[in-house]
Amino acid sequence: MEDILDILITIQKLDDERNDTTSEIESIPAKIEHLEKEIMEANTALNEKTTRIQEIRKIYKIKEGDIAENENKLAKLNNQTFAVKTNEEYRAILNEIDFLKKENKKIEDEMINLLEEEEQLMNLIEKFKSETKDFISKKSGEIDNIKRHNEELIEYLAKLKADFDTNFGKLPNDIKEQYNRIKEVRGNAVCLIHDETCTGCFANLTPQFFNELKKRSELLLCGSCGRILVYADFDKKN
Repeated sequence: MEDILDILITIQKLDDERNDTTSEIESIPAKIEHLEKEIMEANTALNEKTTRIQEIRKIYKIKEGDIAENENKLAKLNNQTFAVKTNEEYRAILNEIDFLKKENKKIEDEMINLLEEEEQLMNLIEKFKSETKDFISKKSGEIDNIKRHNEELIEYLAKLKADFDTNFGKLPNDIKEQYNRIKEVRGNAVCLIHDETCTGCFANLTPQFFNELKKRSELLLCGSCGRILVYADFDKKN
């Protein structure tokens, strides 16, 4: 029976490791997706700055056209001042001239702001391109590492399964069935004893029951959770 109990300890450890490894494998797509999102956002930020420079130049040209159009209107209005016959018409033309001059001043201020923004972006763009390139390279490297680690985990999982199957095959059929039945209900079928307590449900064991477990002469179940309990004196084994 001692050999069977030791096998049960081994297969439970292998089962736990399989579950942990499977969970880690299942978490990898989300990690890769997160890194790919960071790369996409970095590219988007760079493209936005490049696009903004192009937009500034288009807007600047439009404003140049607006000023030219207003200058033509001003020239016509100035010529009209010589032909007006009443003070009221003269004042109306002067008001329109004043409005167009203020409008041009406003447009010129906006053009200056656009030039300043363009200059700032041009000064930053090369540095930003370099930083973005380094950032993307770093994140791409992290993705490659995760993918390699995923392959290693898949290989390790296959080894764990093979080791589990080998050890599980050594158990009597009735114990195999019992293991699978408890595992289906409880998640883990085998628990070691710690401080005379079941490590599955933390129920305290009676001294008599604990002494029976220490004999390692039969398969005993926790009276509370129904898991297989195994006593292992690791100090003695070492």
